[in-house]
Amino acid sequence: MFQELTIDLERSPDDRWHLTQEQCRQARELLTSYRNDLGLSQDIAEFLSTAAKDLVRPDHWSEMESLSTALDLPMTDVALCNFYYDAMKVVLGCTAFAVDTGDAIFHARNLDWWTENAALARYTSVSHFIGGPAGPFSTIGWPGFVGAFSGIAPGRFAVTLNAVLSLEPAQPATPIVLLLRTVLEEARSFDEALAFLSEARLPCDCLLLLTGTRLSEMAVIERTPTRYAVRHGKDGFVCVTNDYQRLNIDSGEATSELLATSCHRFQRVEALIRNGLPRDVESCFSYLSDPSVKMHITVQQMVFRAATGEYWIKIPGSQ
Repeated sequence: MFQELTIDLERSPDDRWHLTQEQCRQARELLTSYRNDLGLSQDIAEFLSTAAKDLVRPDHWSEMESLSTALDLPMTDVALCNFYYDAMKVVLGCTAFAVDTGDAIFHARNLDWWTENAALARYTSVSHFIGGPAGPFSTIGWPGFVGAFSGIAPGRFAVTLNAVLSLEPAQPATPIVLLLRTVLEEARSFDEALAFLSEARLPCDCLLLLTGTRLSEMAVIERTPTRYAVRHGKDGFVCVTNDYQRLNIDSGEATSELLATSCHRFQRVEALIRNGLPRDVESCFSYLSDPSVKMHITVQQMVFRAATGEYWIKIPGSQ
């Protein structure tokens, strides 16, 4: 089973996150692991953390400061590890798809991310945010993580993040996981979220799967820091892994297991859907678990239905 937290956005930012002792232990383990992955000297870490502060909403920054105090960890650790995607997205993969069954839109995704001792899988938590300006929403993450890789706003939309690489230079901008948190807080519809995520300035590349509440509301937003293209659903579905399909982008010589398998995973999940549109949650999980789609680093599998706010989560290897 996974943990659940409730974050009341009407509270003061320093009084929103209340972790149990066990959740604090989990958060310290995860943050220490990913701080070590980044391999930054203390001077560089402090410089980057200070520079990032001007790019983060004050309330989000205050939330991280409160977690720093609760976890007894330096603020640089909490901040940089929450911005891990922007620094190390080459190790973050994912396969995702959306299907229009005629009765519902299902939004399905594997989160592929290397982790020591399966910690990301074992420490999965669902954070339920209430009191936001556009309504409640939930994110699938971990204790100590304030942003969003995967989120659902009931009656509005669902969104998930996939990694991708281009040669376009990074630029100063709000970290992507906090940008997704912002759109979950503020966007009142699929169309508002689509416009926001297409046009916002980004620090680095990403692919975003967005689904709404009405049939045919599903799209992949292909992003670089300054460019975007949108792939809408065709023939009742849309898929995304870790490469651009619409933008003409050079990814250079960068390589990883995720990049090397992206095309194959994309072709396989597309073939599965074309052979038979999944019409229920278990069928979606079956496609996510196909041996040519699921990776050994898959830590979370999930299906969203934005129209009803329902979500289903499976942790690979758990009962």
